[in-house]
Amino acid sequence: MAEKEINAGGTGNDGQNTKGPVEPKIYESGYFYLSQQINDLRNHMDAKFDRVDAKFESMKKEMDSRFDKVDAKFDMVHKEIKDLSDKTDAKFEAVHKEIKDLSGKTDARFDRIEDKVDNSNKWAIGSAIAVLIGTISVIVTLLWK
Repeated sequence: MAEKEINAGGTGNDGQNTKGPVEPKIYESGYFYLSQQINDLRNHMDAKFDRVDAKFESMKKEMDSRFDKVDAKFDMVHKEIKDLSDKTDAKFEAVHKEIKDLSGKTDARFDRIEDKVDNSNKWAIGSAIAVLIGTISVIVTLLWK
Protein backbone atom coordinates (compact mmCIF):
# COMPACT_ATOMS: atom_id res chain seq x y z
CA MET A 1 0.00 0.00 0.00
CA ALA A 2 2.84 2.37 0.85
CA GLU A 3 4.45 1.62 -2.51
CA LYS A 4 1.24 2.50 -4.32
CA GLU A 5 1.06 5.82 -2.53
CA ILE A 6 4.69 6.61 -3.27
CA ASN A 7 4.44 5.52 -6.89
CA ALA A 8 1.20 7.36 -7.33
CA GLY A 9 3.14 10.52 -6.66
CA GLY A 10 0.29 12.20 -4.89
CA THR A 11 -1.91 12.62 -7.92
CA GLY A 12 -5.25 14.09 -7.28
CA ASN A 13 -8.56 13.12 -8.83
CA ASP A 14 -7.66 14.86 -12.04
CA GLY A 15 -4.40 12.86 -12.45
CA GLN A 16 -2.12 15.82 -11.96
CA ASN A 17 0.84 15.70 -9.60
CA THR A 18 0.00 18.51 -7.23
CA LYS A 19 2.02 17.64 -4.14
CA GLY A 20 4.96 15.61 -5.39
CA PRO A 21 5.80 12.17 -3.95
CA VAL A 22 3.67 11.32 -0.96
CA GLU A 23 5.27 9.88 2.16
CA PRO A 24 3.76 6.61 3.37
CA LYS A 25 1.58 6.96 6.44
CA ILE A 26 2.80 5.37 9.66
CA TYR A 27 0.00 4.60 12.04
CA GLU A 28 0.11 4.83 15.83
CA SER A 29 0.30 1.08 16.06
CA GLY A 30 3.48 1.21 13.96
CA TYR A 31 5.03 3.81 16.28
CA PHE A 32 3.99 1.74 19.27
CA TYR A 33 5.46 -1.41 17.75
CA LEU A 34 8.69 0.45 16.83
CA SER A 35 8.85 1.93 20.34
CA GLN A 36 8.44 -1.54 21.84
CA GLN A 37 11.23 -2.92 19.66
CA ILE A 38 13.52 -0.03 20.63
CA ASN A 39 12.72 -0.54 24.32
CA ASP A 40 13.25 -4.30 24.02
CA LEU A 41 16.57 -3.71 22.25
CA ARG A 42 17.59 -1.17 24.92
CA ASN A 43 16.62 -3.57 27.72
CA HIS A 44 18.48 -6.40 25.99
CA MET A 45 21.60 -4.23 25.57
CA ASP A 46 21.36 -3.01 29.18
CA ALA A 47 21.17 -6.62 30.37
CA LYS A 48 24.24 -7.49 28.27
CA PHE A 49 26.15 -4.50 29.64
CA ASP A 50 25.12 -5.46 33.17
CA ARG A 51 26.51 -8.96 32.60
CA VAL A 52 29.71 -7.52 31.14
CA ASP A 53 29.99 -5.11 34.10
CA ALA A 54 29.45 -8.01 36.50
CA LYS A 55 32.17 -10.02 34.74
CA PHE A 56 34.55 -7.05 34.89
CA GLU A 57 33.76 -6.54 38.58
CA SER A 58 34.35 -10.24 39.24
CA MET A 59 37.66 -10.12 37.35
CA LYS A 60 38.65 -6.94 39.22
CA LYS A 61 37.98 -8.62 42.56
CA GLU A 62 39.94 -11.69 41.51
CA MET A 63 42.87 -9.56 40.30
CA ASP A 64 42.78 -7.51 43.51
CA SER A 65 42.85 -10.74 45.50
CA ARG A 66 45.81 -12.03 43.49
CA PHE A 67 47.66 -8.73 43.80
CA ASP A 68 47.03 -8.73 47.55
CA LYS A 69 48.61 -12.19 47.75
CA VAL A 70 51.58 -11.03 45.66
CA ASP A 71 51.95 -7.90 47.82
CA ALA A 72 51.90 -10.07 50.94
CA LYS A 73 54.62 -12.30 49.48
CA PHE A 74 56.73 -9.26 48.53
CA ASP A 75 56.27 -7.84 52.02
CA MET A 76 57.37 -11.16 53.52
CA VAL A 77 60.44 -11.36 51.25
CA HIS A 78 61.26 -7.70 51.98
CA LYS A 79 61.04 -8.40 55.73
CA GLU A 80 63.32 -11.46 55.38
CA ILE A 81 65.84 -9.43 53.39
CA LYS A 82 65.73 -6.62 55.97
CA ASP A 83 66.21 -9.13 58.81
CA LEU A 84 69.18 -10.69 56.99
CA SER A 85 70.59 -7.25 56.32
CA ASP A 86 70.24 -6.32 60.00
CA LYS A 87 71.95 -9.57 61.04
CA THR A 88 74.76 -8.96 58.54
CA ASP A 89 75.18 -5.40 59.80
CA ALA A 90 75.34 -6.67 63.38
CA LYS A 91 77.98 -9.26 62.42
CA PHE A 92 80.05 -6.64 60.58
CA GLU A 93 79.79 -4.31 63.59
CA ALA A 94 80.95 -7.13 65.89
CA VAL A 95 83.86 -8.00 63.59
CA HIS A 96 84.76 -4.32 63.26
CA LYS A 97 84.73 -3.90 67.04
CA GLU A 98 86.83 -7.03 67.46
CA ILE A 99 89.36 -5.81 64.89
CA LYS A 100 89.47 -2.44 66.60
CA ASP A 101 90.04 -4.11 69.98
CA LEU A 102 92.78 -6.32 68.51
CA SER A 103 94.30 -3.29 66.86
CA GLY A 104 94.40 -1.52 70.23
CA LYS A 105 96.00 -4.57 71.86
CA THR A 106 98.48 -4.89 69.00
CA ASP A 107 99.36 -1.22 69.31
CA ALA A 108 99.98 -1.70 73.04
CA ARG A 109 102.16 -4.75 72.34
CA PHE A 110 104.15 -2.87 69.72
CA ASP A 111 104.57 0.03 72.16
CA ARG A 112 105.94 -2.39 74.79
CA ILE A 113 108.27 -4.01 72.25
CA GLU A 114 109.41 -0.58 71.11
CA ASP A 115 110.10 0.39 74.73
CA LYS A 116 112.10 -2.82 75.22
CA VAL A 117 114.10 -2.17 72.04
CA ASP A 118 114.74 1.42 73.18
CA ASN A 119 115.90 0.12 76.57
CA SER A 120 118.09 -2.49 74.86
CA ASN A 121 119.62 0.18 72.66
CA LYS A 122 120.30 2.34 75.68
CA TRP A 123 121.85 -0.61 77.53
CA ALA A 124 123.98 -1.51 74.47
CA ILE A 125 125.18 2.07 74.06
CA GLY A 126 125.86 2.30 77.80
CA SER A 127 127.78 -0.97 77.70
CA ALA A 128 129.78 0.13 74.68
CA ILE A 129 130.62 3.42 76.40
CA ALA A 130 131.59 1.59 79.60
CA VAL A 131 133.86 -0.82 77.69
CA LEU A 132 135.37 2.07 75.76
CA ILE A 133 135.96 4.09 78.93
CA GLY A 134 137.39 1.01 80.65
CA THR A 135 139.72 0.33 77.75
CA ILE A 136 140.84 3.95 77.66
CA SER A 137 141.41 4.00 81.40
CA VAL A 138 143.48 0.82 81.19
CA ILE A 139 145.53 2.30 78.35
CA VAL A 140 145.97 5.59 80.23
CA THR A 141 146.92 3.71 83.37
CA LEU A 142 149.48 1.67 81.50
CA LEU A 143 150.84 4.68 79.78
CA TRP A 144 151.32 6.62 83.01
CA LYS A 145 153.17 4.00 84.78
